[in-house]
Amino acid sequence: MLRVSLTGPESTGKSTLTARLAAHYGTSFAPEFAREYLAASGPHYSSEDIEAIARGQVRAEVQAEAQASGVVFYDSDLLVIKIWAEHAFGTCPEWILRRISEEHYDLVLLMGIDLPWQPDPLREHPFLRQHFYDLYQRELREQMANFAEISGNEDRRFAQACFLIDELLQSRSAQPPVLSVRPAHYTLASSSCRATFAAAGAELTSLVTLADGIEYLWPADPAVWGRHAPVLFPLVGRLPDDTYYHEGRTYHLSQHGFARDRVFAVVQQSASTLVFQLRQDEKTRVNFPFDFELTITYTLRDAELGVRWDVRNPAAGQPLLFSIGAHPAFRCPLLPDEAFEDYFFEFDHPVTLARHLLQGGLLTGQTAPVLNNEQELPLSYELFADDALVFKHYDFTRLTLRSHKSARFVRLRFDGFPYLGLWTKGPGAGFVCIEPWHGIASPTGAPGELSDKEGILSLDPGQVFSASYSIEVG
Repeated sequence: MLRVSLTGPESTGKSTLTARLAAHYGTSFAPEFAREYLAASGPHYSSEDIEAIARGQVRAEVQAEAQASGVVFYDSDLLVIKIWAEHAFGTCPEWILRRISEEHYDLVLLMGIDLPWQPDPLREHPFLRQHFYDLYQRELREQMANFAEISGNEDRRFAQACFLIDELLQSRSAQPPVLSVRPAHYTLASSSCRATFAAAGAELTSLVTLADGIEYLWPADPAVWGRHAPVLFPLVGRLPDDTYYHEGRTYHLSQHGFARDRVFAVVQQSASTLVFQLRQDEKTRVNFPFDFELTITYTLRDAELGVRWDVRNPAAGQPLLFSIGAHPAFRCPLLPDEAFEDYFFEFDHPVTLARHLLQGGLLTGQTAPVLNNEQELPLSYELFADDALVFKHYDFTRLTLRSHKSARFVRLRFDGFPYLGLWTKGPGAGFVCIEPWHGIASPTGAPGELSDKEGILSLDPGQVFSASYSIEVG
């Protein structure tokens, strides 16, 4: 049974859309019990009334589920009552909070406040809708629920909701994938750019400027390097013998982890935003014995693509150990009359850098100087003859790929990332990677405890780790 809740501030069309969706899918829905209760008792209420309304809402949900077919809808939910209670009385009954933490919805639709306010004797706060919307958004992000923000007129909201629900229904009924079938692709567009993504790996696969049709992303030529911009999770870099230890057991995890090879669910899509999500399953537990919820949000604004990662630990009793990193590859050169050596990296200020050397993908413990109080790093294939350039704890937050022969550029902003990699495959490869990381390869030697590995993050139960970076082209 697919469970879909509609939540959000007053006068945002929850009841109208809930009823319309239930009719469209030929199923039942739980009405908003608060309206029924207050219509009978009057607009004034106490904290005891709040609890009575919450119990009535739970009963309505149970009744709707008993009559539903395939999917069931909820007009409001206990999150509405929590925010209502905390605003009115400064606190929410513990049993309601506990019930919310135990509740699971396959999709939560957060209703936008761009509909006009409809006066009603039972509605209280016409001038606080933005305040309440921000509260709902924060609550849903902290809980990492599968939520989507719905906006526009009634028909647009209905279309958005149907798209998301149909996707979930299709994913549940889908047969095991046939290897020859290409994974689904999704597109975001702005006034100046178009970005394309694959559900496989939640990977950015194309970034094109619309005015001239220039493709900035490497096309993943399998004869050279068959990826575009993989997400590195739950590992960045390589382990000795692809092996680590945890709680007395031995596990094997290949370089950069498994997320880049898994199909993500799409949990939200709008004209400018696309949200993917991956959770643990039986296959991931073979190599990685942790519960996790990885959510990747892409947002396209003009010529800049924002990338946000949210990693949540849903486990009750153990920390989540992980690393996460980016690996986007950009075409270099971009134009036919240019060469790789025409390009250079421009830092946001003069820097002094030493690279940490690799052998077989593992850190040797040795370093070599790269720049001494300089702002530009010329590109050559010889620069990468000893594998990637790996930097630790640098002091810049912006790096721009530029050409001496044109004004074209790619600029990455990555504040707060402790590690950075720069890489290309070898002589003749037509790309270069800019890779901000929260994590790094292991040193040479024997395998070790995952908890002792440099760059491993430890996330307590229920906590969320977030990081973001952006790609600008022009």
